[in-house]
Amino acid sequence: MLVIARLGLVSLISISALVVAGRIWLESIKTLPVAIQSLDVSVGSTASAVLATLNPRLTNRTRALVFSVYPQFGHVQYGRYIFPPGTTTLAALAKIHRGEAVVERLTIPEGITARDLFDRLSDHEALGGQVSLVDGVWPYLITEWSDHEGVFLAETYLWQQKMSKDALLKQAHESLLLVLSEAWEGSDPTVRSILSSPYELLILASIVEKETALTSERPRIAGVFLERLKRQMRLQTDPTVIYGIGDSFDGNLTREHLREKTAYNTYRIEGLPPTPIAIVGPEALVAVAHPDMRGELYFVADGSGGHVFSRTLKAHNANVQKYQLKR
Repeated sequence: MLVIARLGLVSLISISALVVAGRIWLESIKTLPVAIQSLDVSVGSTASAVLATLNPRLTNRTRALVFSVYPQFGHVQYGRYIFPPGTTTLAALAKIHRGEAVVERLTIPEGITARDLFDRLSDHEALGGQVSLVDGVWPYLITEWSDHEGVFLAETYLWQQKMSKDALLKQAHESLLLVLSEAWEGSDPTVRSILSSPYELLILASIVEKETALTSERPRIAGVFLERLKRQMRLQTDPTVIYGIGDSFDGNLTREHLREKTAYNTYRIEGLPPTPIAIVGPEALVAVAHPDMRGELYFVADGSGGHVFSRTLKAHNANVQKYQLKR
């Protein structure tokens, strides 16, 4: 009996020692700092591989023990993660388990050109790679359009997983095609009697986008241009001329510019220019699809951010005299 008692005591002491050692180990794991400040977890990454990256000091056996104590951490979610100073390895692993990835964002503003957008993308650290250009053209157009101007939707884009610049552009292009298709299919019959395709709607929307920043005015501006097209009048809009001048434009639009015949000089050409002149948002597309047509043919800036509209040239000249020449 004495031998049995001694053996039981030894076993109890051994178990207690293991428990104490386990607690010490667990506390050391809990306080072990993460070895990196950020991590991109790709699709298909294993939890063990993620843990090994978070802290290379952990052996295979140690990592197995971690998952035996915390089995829920065996599931990780992909994305880009940032770890502030002082973050422990277990806290970082828990963050990845919960999917608390960094939400990256890029806002494409209305009215900028594709070239402006490409420049913005080149400075965005969360987007990998470079914008692909072949002979100066982005080559991933889904449609038969030969030019990349205006084919991206002005919107705010969010993502968590690692993304390339071309992938972001593809998303913006597909978004534009979806919104444009909806606008064209739901457009007023009058619009489809004047414009021949969704692309023409996009071209006109880009002109409306450049003419006014006021959402409330866009349908009326669109109505003026559609009325002019309906009557086979030239659009005579400055933004298209400026776009055609390109980098040489110094901010001063002259009579010489208006007399020069280019593909984008709507004072000299009939109908629409060959491509959009800017990136548009959904509101401009809707404005062209559902214009406010009142028979008006002219408008002039009123000096306060809006415009004054008129049906006749006489009334327009009077408005120019009132709001422009006497300023």
